[in-house]
Amino acid sequence: MSDVDVELGHLRERVYGGRGSAPTEAEIARLAALEDRARAGTAPAVPDPDPEAPADDAQPPDEPAVPRAPTRPVARRVLTALGAVALLGLGGAIGFALAHVPTPADTSAPLLPELAFVQTSEDVISADILSDSGIDPASIRYIATIRDFRIYLAVPDDGDGRCIAVFTSTDNRPWSAGCASGGEPGAAVFGVDENLSVAIGDPADDTVAGTPIRLSESVTAYVRPN
Repeated sequence: MSDVDVELGHLRERVYGGRGSAPTEAEIARLAALEDRARAGTAPAVPDPDPEAPADDAQPPDEPAVPRAPTRPVARRVLTALGAVALLGLGGAIGFALAHVPTPADTSAPLLPELAFVQTSEDVISADILSDSGIDPASIRYIATIRDFRIYLAVPDDGDGRCIAVFTSTDNRPWSAGCASGGEPGAAVFGVDENLSVAIGDPADDTVAGTPIRLSESVTAYVRPN
């Protein structure tokens, strides 16, 4: 393991672990830089084709191709968008509230890429907890744990919009949840607490305070030092 790998592991524990003293702004920025470098260095090289290999004989022409379920990528990028919506905090209460902006749905907007992956046990939140949230339980995808908060991405039960649900990592309690309308243009920004915000999409520069850390293709955390 190289010195860079050791440093990366230490910084991830400091920023994502949520234990001990809060990470400094310099540590957060350094982690973002190292993760960007790691992602850039993991792209596999494309091998040259074997000139002696027969062309396209891996599958008989009379047999239809069988699609494979996509697997979750390690390297993720941020989608482009703009705007904001507030996340409604619940302070550990079981009932979730829905923040909805009544604007027309944008039917041309692409689906969130994370929803292309099959829902697994780590994605599931009890339907009883979500009963009043307006969130579709089948759409929930676990994204990451940061600053002792587990972040989930989802869509409303009518399919029109984007949602974030947050649980505390230490005691596994619901913290907050909110949704932005599908017709609301641009990014949706959710405030988790005074030091952490989460955006679906890419807000304009200087719109959200904090150091950006990409969590998935669509989700970015903005971390502010204590």
